[in-house]
Amino acid sequence: MLKFKSKEQNLLVEAGKLADENSRDFIRGALGLKNKKVEATRHTILSGPPGVGKKYGTQDECNKAKVKSILIPPGMTDIALTIKLACGVHSLKKNEELVVILDDADDVVFNSYETLNKWKIAMADVDYDQGIIPTFNHPVSMTNTITSLQKQADTDPKRQGIVDALKEFMPSDGVGVSIPMDRVRFIVLCNLDLEDPKAFRGKLKSAIGPVLDRVKYKRMNVDWEKQWGWTAFVLGDTQPFEGHDLTNAQKEELMGWMYSNWDKLRSTSYRTVRRLAEAMINDPENYIDQWQQEMKGH
Repeated sequence: MLKFKSKEQNLLVEAGKLADENSRDFIRGALGLKNKKVEATRHTILSGPPGVGKKYGTQDECNKAKVKSILIPPGMTDIALTIKLACGVHSLKKNEELVVILDDADDVVFNSYETLNKWKIAMADVDYDQGIIPTFNHPVSMTNTITSLQKQADTDPKRQGIVDALKEFMPSDGVGVSIPMDRVRFIVLCNLDLEDPKAFRGKLKSAIGPVLDRVKYKRMNVDWEKQWGWTAFVLGDTQPFEGHDLTNAQKEELMGWMYSNWDKLRSTSYRTVRRLAEAMINDPENYIDQWQQEMKGH
């Protein structure tokens, strides 16, 4: 763990470590890794401000536990999401589960009543047609899509798995795709505080309660100092780039600079740490000049 000259900063790193441990304990529970005999709710929403390690911690715990998982990034189209989810479920072995991580889900899940209702059905934890939930059905024929993908697979065998997955979950009438949800565990990551009465309005506000009733929900209330402490803790415990190690002195300089300029930075996520580290590694003579580019107004 990094050690700073300032006692206050060292206490913040300790607080960041505790925040990381608390969120990871919640994530491990979300992954079903606590050997529970029964589980009333298997889906999870982890909420918190940007840059507090929601995605980092979730993916890291999945990797450590060797849990099969897929990441759904923001901006993915419905058909691309459907293909990725179909392939993930299709690849499951007996008794395996698929963890689906919905990253930055504020727009993916919570942007409209219709979108939220679609995900509410997916996370219902009840049987629809023996576990088949037609969440991602599209009112269009999939026949042409399958034909096009098969032509691609004929020249690129690696794509055959996509064709096989869609065929498995395509109804007999060829319309849409119905994907089994009974072995899918959703972990939804968002910035919104879903329990804040001011976060939603109208129909969308009325739909939040039923969604929260279907999931385990945790809000990470972290101020900027604890966020800095978490970032310093993670940087002290890892390396931003494999094969290009920063010394502890370099890490302490980087985090000290971020601490002094926190409210002036365009972003305070761990991606910013990686950009600062990149400048330090690639341009050891002039990295401070590059760091200035991370400030607002540059």
